[in-house]
Amino acid sequence: MKINPPMLLQISRSYIKLVKADNFQLWFGRHFSNTVTPTTNSIVDVSLAVPISGSSMESDNSRKKATDSTWVSKIVLYSFWQSSCSWRVRFALNLKGLSYEYRAVNLGKGEQFTSEFDKLNPLHYVPVLVDGDVVISDSYAILLYLEEKYHQRPLLPIKPQLRALNLQAASIVSSNMQPLHMLSVLRYMEERVGPEEKQLWAKFHIQKGFGALEKLLTGSAGKYATGDEVYMADVFLAPQIAVATKRFDIDMSEFPTLRKIYDSCEALPEFQASLPERQPDASP
Repeated sequence: MKINPPMLLQISRSYIKLVKADNFQLWFGRHFSNTVTPTTNSIVDVSLAVPISGSSMESDNSRKKATDSTWVSKIVLYSFWQSSCSWRVRFALNLKGLSYEYRAVNLGKGEQFTSEFDKLNPLHYVPVLVDGDVVISDSYAILLYLEEKYHQRPLLPIKPQLRALNLQAASIVSSNMQPLHMLSVLRYMEERVGPEEKQLWAKFHIQKGFGALEKLLTGSAGKYATGDEVYMADVFLAPQIAVATKRFDIDMSEFPTLRKIYDSCEALPEFQASLPERQPDASP
């Protein structure tokens, strides 16, 4: 087909209109944002994500959120320094290079029972993660959410079998171990049967869980739980092992695979930064 001068002029005018239109930026912004992968160790400046007053600027922010997969809202983590569940989330956020605001909730003083915190989590547990208008109050759900939204440094491998293995290991810790020795449960046990029985109860369930995890991961473990990369299983295991050895005197020599996994995690700067004693609310 031959393009005559009038037709060429019309095409040029249409192109100029397209460039000036919002649709052009929306379409191309969406197209190119899907091809960008954040760097593994990037730290996102959350100040860039704070909404700016004014209708036109709010509109720009809304458009940016809709079209840019690297846009990060201000993440807030409600945490208690001694909570192993909070520790998992801190470790994961550090691995993904995500900045966040730390808000301490003192469980010893009962701050989890305030009306403000009740609105975030009626179960009165930490952690709670707030990401824009999203509120999540379970560490397992939080990690899955972070994995879905923030793709840098994945916490789940590509292979389905290894993904399932990571989820299974994480579930053992979060469902079959930690809930049985959490602070509220141990207090209840002490009131009913005494301090000695409380410790025996906790050690029994921790050792049972570690025994299962040792068998589960022996065939897949490398430097970490499912190979030579840090994944979700490691994020759940490392804090659990630390708590087991320091609070409940669990001998990890009985679980050599788990001990090796912990040693590898302990050497990571992201893990070191997540340590309880390094948190703003830590006390001697």
